[in-house]
Amino acid sequence: MSPSVKQNVSAKHRSPHRYPMGRTLVSLFGAPVAWVMQMSLSEPIAAYACYPRQVPLSAPLWVELPLILAVISLVCLAAGLLSGYVAWTSWRQIRNGSVVITKAANGHPDAGVDEGQTRFLTMLGMMSSSLFIVAIVFTCCAIFLVPPCSAWI
Repeated sequence: MSPSVKQNVSAKHRSPHRYPMGRTLVSLFGAPVAWVMQMSLSEPIAAYACYPRQVPLSAPLWVELPLILAVISLVCLAAGLLSGYVAWTSWRQIRNGSVVITKAANGHPDAGVDEGQTRFLTMLGMMSSSLFIVAIVFTCCAIFLVPPCSAWI
């Protein structure tokens, strides 16, 4: 066998994949963006439902306000969990060696990406996703623990 045929056989055996940068971005920023969206949607909706004019209301404008807030929270939690899953599977692929960072013809990594950088970013994505999934869950708990339009004092 010629050297190029041996490389192709070993490449097929390891099932190499080019590591997509989109997965890194989803794992790094998916859960934080989901938490920001949860806060950016829930807070103004709840504020308007309980304080539409100059005087606060004793009950929200909409009876289904807790349901609306719960749906927003569950969608954001699903997005955060998806981000965590992407980070975890990316980290497993890199750890097991099934992802190969391809080299350009001149021997340099494409776009300056190396294996250490990819490992670091996937680990950072796992930590970021874990932290913000917990933040989403704690923010969701406020819906069930604090009655709508309750006085803070």
